Amino acid sequence: MTQKIKEYWASLEPRERAVLLYGSIAVAVILFYALIWQPWQKSLSFMEESVGNMRVNSVWMEQRVADMAKGGSTESRKRAVRGAGQSLLSVVEQTANQAGLRSAIQQMVPNQDNGNVRVVLESADFNKWVQWIDNLYKNYGVDISQINAEKEDEKPNLVEIRVTFIRT
Repeated sequence: MTQKIKEYWASLEPRERAVLLYGSIAVAVILFYALIWQPWQKSLSFMEESVGNMRVNSVWMEQRVADMAKGGSTESRKRAVRGAGQSLLSVVEQTANQAGLRSAIQQMVPNQDNGNVRVVLESADFNKWVQWIDNLYKNYGVDISQINAEKEDEKPNLVEIRVTFIRT
């Protein structure tokens, strides 16, 4: 087999040999880059990014542990300040007005037994709703105990939501 290759190589013109030699080198370089170098670099980049994210998470967790050791997080202490003297129903209604969602609220029912408020929204803007619940959680200590959300078929970004809020 090697003898046939040597004979074939010897039968080629010098120009043909050069084209085959340089073409083989180019193919080898391309294959090396595509099959070895590029995947290796992508893996390195991914690992470096993952390590960075893990370090950030580690610092955050250490801060949370320190907060817990002090008797609770600073976030929960901040949340207790706003709306503490108001009923959950009034906090939900006021913040819904501020968020521009009052017109979407079809029903708002307080539960006197456990202090929950059940809210039904129809044709609510999903983005406004997400900002509203974020505000309720971060600033008023209001959390969600139950939720059911369905997208409206005809209109983009509009949803029907049934949610039960509780004070944390």
